[in-house]
Amino acid sequence: MFKGILFFLRNGWRYDKRYILWRVLYQFIHSLIPIVATIMPKLIIDELMGNQETEKLLMYVSILVVYTAAATLFSEYFNWDGFSRRCRVNAEFDSDLHRHLAEADFERLEDPNFLDMQKKAGKFLYCDWHGFGYLLDCWLNALGHIFTLIGIAAIIATIDVRILILFIVLIILGALIEKRAKQNAIRLSEGIIKDQRGWMYYAGLFQDHGFAKEIRLNSLGKWLLDRERNYFTKVNENQKKQNDGFMISGFFGAVFTLVQQSAAYAYLIYCVVSGAISIGSFSMYTGAVATFSIALRKALDSLIEIHAYDAYYDKLDEYLNLPRKLRQGRELMDGDRGHLIEFRNVAFRYSGSDAYALKNVNITIPFGQKLSIVGENGAGKTTFVKLLTRMYDPTEGEILFDGVNIKKIDYDQYMSFFASVFQDYKLFSFSIKDNVALAQPMDESKVRDILAYVGLGEKLCKLHNGIDTSVFKNFDEEGFEPSGGEGQKIALARALYKDAPVMILDEPTAAMDPKAEYELYQRFNEMVQGKTAVYISHRLSSAKFCDVIAVFSNGQIVEYGSHDELYRKGGLYTELFSMQSQYYSQ
Repeated sequence: MFKGILFFLRNGWRYDKRYILWRVLYQFIHSLIPIVATIMPKLIIDELMGNQETEKLLMYVSILVVYTAAATLFSEYFNWDGFSRRCRVNAEFDSDLHRHLAEADFERLEDPNFLDMQKKAGKFLYCDWHGFGYLLDCWLNALGHIFTLIGIAAIIATIDVRILILFIVLIILGALIEKRAKQNAIRLSEGIIKDQRGWMYYAGLFQDHGFAKEIRLNSLGKWLLDRERNYFTKVNENQKKQNDGFMISGFFGAVFTLVQQSAAYAYLIYCVVSGAISIGSFSMYTGAVATFSIALRKALDSLIEIHAYDAYYDKLDEYLNLPRKLRQGRELMDGDRGHLIEFRNVAFRYSGSDAYALKNVNITIPFGQKLSIVGENGAGKTTFVKLLTRMYDPTEGEILFDGVNIKKIDYDQYMSFFASVFQDYKLFSFSIKDNVALAQPMDESKVRDILAYVGLGEKLCKLHNGIDTSVFKNFDEEGFEPSGGEGQKIALARALYKDAPVMILDEPTAAMDPKAEYELYQRFNEMVQGKTAVYISHRLSSAKFCDVIAVFSNGQIVEYGSHDELYRKGGLYTELFSMQSQYYSQ
């Protein structure tokens, strides 16, 4: 039950020891306040009703006032400084989770089970709306209340231990009913998590500018709203069932409280009337009764909360300890030499699919070769590139890099050998220069030269801050909103700036106008000079710039050779090339 608590203690101590110490000291000091507030008024009242000795009255009042003031002062300090420290620890935890996400195997990001696991891990860390570290607070709160209970129980037991037993029995009955409601809520949460992901997806469509045109041109508003409603209706129905359970447990809790309070006050009044206890003792016992009920109730509530959310710890543990298959390689390669790439009997099948996306692919790519990958949609072109760049590992066969299976090579070093421009490239809300250099050492002169080289020199002159201009307007009202073609040029500049030995170009001109595309083709040989280039394009005219062409169909390489060789052959390449070229020759 307390695995999650140990996790918070261990990692909280690692990030900020005072965060843990302050939370413990806060509970210790705070737990003594009700004990002092219960005992001291009794002593003061008895003294006032008896000898009225000034020294004793001053001592009792001083103890009550000074301890309460000092405890409140220290509690405030430990509470608020502890909260500040908790925020820092929270940020460290978030950073650690983001690191795990950044290093997770790419295929995980497309796995619904992984996404659900990620959501449940967050449920353990943040306990829905309660905030980070809520479980640790629950545990420390329970310890504080238990400490209070020990002192108060000792007071109540001095009058009649049966009252104490009655209280404990009634409060435990209420806690068991609430526990059942909590367990039912956790069961319902399983469905809520999945439906919330669907709800958030549809909500995101309306907020994502990229879908705005599709929604309007296809009149999707009502259709999408109905789908969104389907998800949030199920979420709200399950949440109502959760709340109904809590209302029932709250009703029984109120009834049990009524019984225990009525029994306690009836017995205490009887004791006063019969002369068994003094007015001061009556005051102390009534205070003890109220304090005991509240403390035991809160302690049990905290333990129930711990039990409810601790169940998600296994998902967090699984999430943090998922094997990273792609990062198991440790071998370092010679980065200064030319590199030979080989696919040997490579086959690949996406998770959950019985069909092979690639099958029996054999190809050798010598260093410096310009290889064009062509074929119809779904032929396997993009999958081939994903395997080459280790987004995935082959299901069968192996890929060799200078004769070494790429699984054995250090992942980060292997990725450093590739620069890519994908059709679905992404720009960040950074400055233009940061979008080009990214994690590479910054050389502003080189950035300017490359941007001019890819055709953005004139545009830079018009921007208010040149290469320091922000891309998009998230953080700068005067930010630069690039067109599709301009964005693709920035992505191309990024790949050229990285200056890696292997260049991957996946539809690099898809968003460019004919003039920009023509200029890129004219400079293609110069751009990839001294590099291996893998070029994917549906426009087969671009294949003529490459040394060899691999024609993919149904996940296999069905033709391989130069443009002239394949065109003379009269096969699939000839058919595809002729289909496109007829529209330019008319």
